[in-house]
Amino acid sequence: MADHRTINVRSPLRVDFVGMTDYIPACEEFGGSIVNATINKYIHATASPRDDGRFIFRAPDLDGTVVEVASYDDLSPDGQLGLAQEIARRFDLGGGVELTTYSQMPGGAGLGSSSTIATCIIAAFNALGDRRLTNHEMARMAIDCERVALRTSYGWQDQYSPVTGGGVKYMRYWPGGQQQAVEVDEIALTEAQLAELQRSLVVCYSGISRPAGQILHAVADGFRTEKPEVIGALQGMSEAAEQMRLGLLEGRLDDVGALLSEAWELHKRLHPDVTNERVEKLYGLALSKGAIGGRVCGAGGGGTLMFYCPAPADYLVTQALTQAGANVFDIAIDRCGLLVW
Repeated sequence: MADHRTINVRSPLRVDFVGMTDYIPACEEFGGSIVNATINKYIHATASPRDDGRFIFRAPDLDGTVVEVASYDDLSPDGQLGLAQEIARRFDLGGGVELTTYSQMPGGAGLGSSSTIATCIIAAFNALGDRRLTNHEMARMAIDCERVALRTSYGWQDQYSPVTGGGVKYMRYWPGGQQQAVEVDEIALTEAQLAELQRSLVVCYSGISRPAGQILHAVADGFRTEKPEVIGALQGMSEAAEQMRLGLLEGRLDDVGALLSEAWELHKRLHPDVTNERVEKLYGLALSKGAIGGRVCGAGGGGTLMFYCPAPADYLVTQALTQAGANVFDIAIDRCGLLVW
């Protein structure tokens, strides 16, 4: 009997209040701590089985890209949309699949889109097939598939973030690199605290798309050659994440702004390309209009900036950034995480 099911998946992107310390290999030696939040900007995937054994991959947000693969044996991580092909190769579903994926945000925005796409596709194939992967197994598979298809090791926060539910999270990677080493805890906020946090966060896209790999490879080189400024910055960022966690748990939301800026100053010590003239202009403009602090999300070099702006600075900063040509978008904390139906 033909299988006419359609699986839908929605996986949230994230903003990181303190990031970067999840990057491999540094975290495997020293460990690392992250504070991030899933937001209401999503990757979507739709998957359905095919009777003819063919695989069709569609990415309407990538100039309408369509890739057709004749059979399971022809799937290759080196082909176009290679990440999707590699994941399909890991799931031998006994037939073909038609898969469509798209993102609500541009690539290179620093919101974890590459890894979120991987978890989205894995969740879709997991629902189609007989395997029942745990959240941890889905995250680990996403990491492995990115290494094969994208030839890079970005880290682990963006794979674990959507599959472990929504909300504001503290994530820790214990030294040693064991698969069980990742610890994820939601930071419980009251409804009033969550409302205040959401109102005070002003998030904008700089207009500069910057692939994370360039900066992350440079950071890895600095770590391997034991540059003290790189190692010191990563350790300082882990300490800032712990302070951010405590501040949020204790309801000291105004501490968020100062800690964002502290993390940003440490972030800039990792590599000169983390910032640029455009980023510095927008950052300085936001502070001049009342932002307490802020940082660039993800690896840096462009993409998305986030500022903490208690009222009425949220309005003033939004107006100023918009006039400067940045795309300010409304965000809310996603409290669901990865959703399959």
